[in-house]
Amino acid sequence: MRKIQTIRILLLLLILLGTAFKATAALYVEIRGGKAVGLPIAIVPFSVEGADKNALEDITQVIKSDLQNSGQFNPTPFASLQQFPNHPDGVQYGYWQGLGVEDLVIGRVQKTGSRFTVQFELLDVLRQKAEGSTAKPLLSMNFDQVNPQEFRALAHHISDAIFEKLIGIKGIFSTRIAYVSVNYGQKGTVHTLEVGDSDGFNPQPLFRSNYPIMSPAWSPDGKKIAFVSFENNRSSVKVVEVKSGRITHLTQFPGINGAPTWSPDSQSIALVLSKDGGPKIYVIDLPNKRLKQLTDGTGIDTEPFFAPDGQSIVFTSSRGGKPQIYRVALASGKVERLTFSGDYNAKPSLTPDGKRLVMLHRGENGLFSIAVQSLSTGELKVLTQASLSDSPSIAPNGMMVIYGSKEDGKGVLGAVSLDGRIKIRLPAREGHVQEPAWSPFSS
Repeated sequence: MRKIQTIRILLLLLILLGTAFKATAALYVEIRGGKAVGLPIAIVPFSVEGADKNALEDITQVIKSDLQNSGQFNPTPFASLQQFPNHPDGVQYGYWQGLGVEDLVIGRVQKTGSRFTVQFELLDVLRQKAEGSTAKPLLSMNFDQVNPQEFRALAHHISDAIFEKLIGIKGIFSTRIAYVSVNYGQKGTVHTLEVGDSDGFNPQPLFRSNYPIMSPAWSPDGKKIAFVSFENNRSSVKVVEVKSGRITHLTQFPGINGAPTWSPDSQSIALVLSKDGGPKIYVIDLPNKRLKQLTDGTGIDTEPFFAPDGQSIVFTSSRGGKPQIYRVALASGKVERLTFSGDYNAKPSLTPDGKRLVMLHRGENGLFSIAVQSLSTGELKVLTQASLSDSPSIAPNGMMVIYGSKEDGKGVLGAVSLDGRIKIRLPAREGHVQEPAWSPFSS
C-alpha cells in the first residue's frame, strides 16, 4: 500500500514539474531572433608562425561564433575581409572605418617548442581620427605555454574578456552546461548525466544508468553536481565531482528524494522528501548531515531554489490548489506567495541579483512558456512563445536563460535573454537531452 501511495505522489510531482523535453547531447547554436544589428566588430584571423594553421583549432572562428551567438555583436564575415593585420602597427583604421567596424580584434599564434604563445589586441576603430594612426588597445593579452588542446578553452576566455570590456558584464563563454542525455538502443535505454561547454562542444559523461536521471544542480564553486537517480526504481539524491567523477550518496529515504539545490555557501542542500507523507522541502546540512523540514501543511511542495543571499528559498507549491511559487524565510519559516498571474507557475529560480524570478508559466493561451517577474513590482513578462518550454536555468551573469523546448516535433534546447530580445536555439542531432543546468562562473 505504501508503494502504491508513493507512486501516486511521484506521478503528481511529475505533473507539477511539467513535461520534460527532448534534445540532443551534441549541440550547436543558431540565432533565431534578437537585435537587428549588434555592435559592429571584426575578428581578423590570427596569424600562425611555426606550425600548420590547418592542424590547429581556429581560435578566431571560436571567438567569432561566441560573440555572434551572444546576440550582442555583429561580426564582419571573414570572406568580406581584404586586410589581415596581426599587429596594431599594421592596422589601417580608415579601411575598417569604411566597413562600419567599431572594434577590431587582431592576434598572433607562435609555436615555442612543443607549445604556443598566443597574443591578441582589442582596438577601438571608432575613435581613430586618421588612417594609420595608433592608439592604446582597449585590451592586450599574452598567453604563454599553451597546449594546442587548450585553444578552444583559450578562445572562450578571450571572448569573455572582449565581452566584458565592451558590454560591461562578465561573459559566459567559458561556463558549462549540465544535462541528461537519453539514448534508446536494442539493449535498453541509457541515461547519462553529461557536462558540455556552453556552445555544446566537449561533452563529458559523469554518470550512466539504465534508470532515469533528473534535476542536475551545480554547486556554487562549479566543482560538483547534485542530481536525482532512480537506480532499482528507487529515487535518491547523489553528488558527483565533475573533475574526478566520484559519486557520493546524499539521501535515499522511502518515497521521493528529489529536486536538490545548493545554498550559496555550499554548506547545505535543499531538496524534496516525502518520507513523512506528502512532498515537502527539507534542508540538509552537509558537514553534519543534519536534516531540517522547512515546509509543512497540505499540498505538494517542490522545486526549491536558494535566494542569492541565502536567507530564503523560493519553491513551487500546490497548497493554493494549483501550482504557484512561494518564498519561505529560513530564519522564521514565514511563507509568502509570489506569483498570481496565470493558473500555473513552477520551476522557480532567481537572477544573481535576487531581483527577478524566472519560472515556467502557463498563460491564457494554455502554452507553457518561460517568464520573468520583477519581485519589486510584480510585473510579469513572457519570454518564449514556443508550444512547450520547460526547465529554465539562468546564466551566471543573469543575462540569459536556457530551457528545453520542442520545434517541428524535434527536441531542442533554447536560450533567451532576460529582456526577451535575443533568442537562440541549440537544435537536436542525435539521442535526447533534458533538464539543462547552467554552471556558475569557474572559481
